[in-house]
Amino acid sequence: MKKYSALYFSVGLVVILALIILVFGIFFLNEKDPRETYDTYYLRFTQVSTLVLDDPVKVNGVKLGKVVAIELAGHRVVVTISLRTDVKIPKDSEIRVQNIGIMGERQIGMILGDSTTYFTPGDTITGQFDAGIAEAIGLAGELCDSTKVLLESVKQALNTTIVNPEFQERFKTLFIKAEKLEDRLMVMLNTADPQLKKSLEGLNQVTVKVNDLLDGVKEPVDKMFANTDKIMGDAGKLIAELEGVTQHLDELVAKVQTKLETKDNTIGMLLNDRTLHDDLVKTVHSADSLVRVILHDGLDINVDFF
Repeated sequence: MKKYSALYFSVGLVVILALIILVFGIFFLNEKDPRETYDTYYLRFTQVSTLVLDDPVKVNGVKLGKVVAIELAGHRVVVTISLRTDVKIPKDSEIRVQNIGIMGERQIGMILGDSTTYFTPGDTITGQFDAGIAEAIGLAGELCDSTKVLLESVKQALNTTIVNPEFQERFKTLFIKAEKLEDRLMVMLNTADPQLKKSLEGLNQVTVKVNDLLDGVKEPVDKMFANTDKIMGDAGKLIAELEGVTQHLDELVAKVQTKLETKDNTIGMLLNDRTLHDDLVKTVHSADSLVRVILHDGLDINVDFF
């Protein structure tokens, strides 16, 4: 019985030691200290690229937490992290998804600010994303695809232009015609150049003669303009005098009209007497009848001698 009791004790001790080793091994592999406690924060990013669970969270380069969840929330990605409770995050801190390896490994990097106000556990904090090797490789792939498309377009353009025999023949014909046109232009220029020079020389001579003519007539023209100014001054005086005469005539006409309208004078009485007017009309009619009779029958004059 004592023999089996010792055996049971040994087996129980080994099991207990194994459990202890297992527990400490789990904490060691998870890089956890049983004495430490952690708070939960939520970080929001536009994208996280190759960030995965259990990636480290480093504060000013020191690992003080890890990523525990990654979820898509609308148009953003929310990353849940656990951070040691002794770490306080100021509200002016910088939080980024950073690239830390050539294979695209990621981490959450925090640069603590100097603000005296802090985020509380459970808050959602907006972070930024830093492009890394994975994004550069993806961009390089897109660039390669674009280059292939560009090369294919260039190849097609060459096949339809320079490589095409029909295009080459047309280009040769066009080049020959251009050479012929150049020769004709040279002949035209050589022919027109002497005539152009002669015309320019004649124009220069005409310009000189015109300048001489202008210099010769400058003094008479100046005198003519001077006399013109004098005549214009005299004309102004004449116009002023004519205006005075016109004013006097207007006054005289007004006085005459006034005299004609009154009956205090002979002319006014004659013009305003209706009887005189009727007698004058009758006399004119009688004279007109007498003249008509004379013209028709002739003038018969009888002379009596005593």
